[in-house]
Amino acid sequence: MKILTNIQTSQLGGIGQTLHNLIIALEENNSEKIEIVGVGVDSEPNCSGEAIDYQATPSSILKMISIGVNSPYFGDVIKTVTNVNGIRNIYSELIETYIKIIKKEHPSLILINGTYFVPWCLFQAGNQLGIPMVLHYHGILSKECAHYEPVLQKIIKKMEQTFDNDELLYIFPSKLAKTTVEEEVFGHKICRSAIIPNSIPNHFFKIKTSGNKRDVAFVGRWSTIKNPNFIKKITRYDQKNNRDYCFNIVSNKNDAQKDLKNIFENIRFYDPMNSSKLAKFYGKMGVVISPSFFETYGNVAQEAIATGTPALVGPNMGVAEIFRELGLSQYIVDFKSTKNVYEKIKNSSGRMVSDKIRKMMRYNLTPHAINNRYISALKSA
Repeated sequence: MKILTNIQTSQLGGIGQTLHNLIIALEENNSEKIEIVGVGVDSEPNCSGEAIDYQATPSSILKMISIGVNSPYFGDVIKTVTNVNGIRNIYSELIETYIKIIKKEHPSLILINGTYFVPWCLFQAGNQLGIPMVLHYHGILSKECAHYEPVLQKIIKKMEQTFDNDELLYIFPSKLAKTTVEEEVFGHKICRSAIIPNSIPNHFFKIKTSGNKRDVAFVGRWSTIKNPNFIKKITRYDQKNNRDYCFNIVSNKNDAQKDLKNIFENIRFYDPMNSSKLAKFYGKMGVVISPSFFETYGNVAQEAIATGTPALVGPNMGVAEIFRELGLSQYIVDFKSTKNVYEKIKNSSGRMVSDKIRKMMRYNLTPHAINNRYISALKSA
């Protein structure tokens, strides 16, 4: 089975980490004889700091293709068009390049990772050629762009609605993701789909250290949907109180520093780091906070729990479903109240997650367990 897919190298994105986990698992056991052709775009957005190196070691599974095409920033593009055809015209070079690669590689399946303009262009190419496709619904574009002006939101929603296709198989990381797409994007129930949570690499479970209860962490893109404004609120709240905590931010460093310009006293900034370094980082923290307005999943929170570090998540995050299943409902909080979250931090920071919870999580969410389900879904397409 030969799969062609779009590659994302950002350490901060669930898309890149999920695909990387799949490739590592296939390197260990590839009884299905799967080949992956990963196509990366040189001008890929949201990539800063240390990137995922898919070719750190020679691979019998993965063939990488890097393309350099004119790919303008989507935030600028959407302001210059009046409809979806306008978007298609601007990214026509990328779509045509995908078509040429697909014709040359002859994949049996196209795996579309995400809904941003790069995977959208891959979908346009695959749709023209009539090749079976699977859309792994990482991120809901309409939600990501909910802060845009209404006229732009309408065009973006129309763009995302082009993914509404009876020939597609959809993989969602959570029930929340599926329900939101059905109710707020497509406007109808989706028939062909699978719900498969994201996996956690084994090295997160190997961390044995107990974190410093004074250290609070935020890890993620510095974008509106991740609610970075809450970081401003909580750090200021801490300064006005006893300055009990140090807030450790792993993000697009320049954007974060610019946004938090005058609140540096109780903040440390870090560039994005690879998965192994991130596991050690979590192990040193007292608690991790994920204040996102919405996430189809939320790898950061479950990876922190895997290391034994508590993580606070919002109810509009797909990973909250896993938290409820594991008996971690106390970590699901409403980030509208800074005072309440601050109290939650006090009550949970430095108190390690039990080995029982970690074992349950390891049993259900390791790459081996998840990728068996994932490959079965891909084969059914």
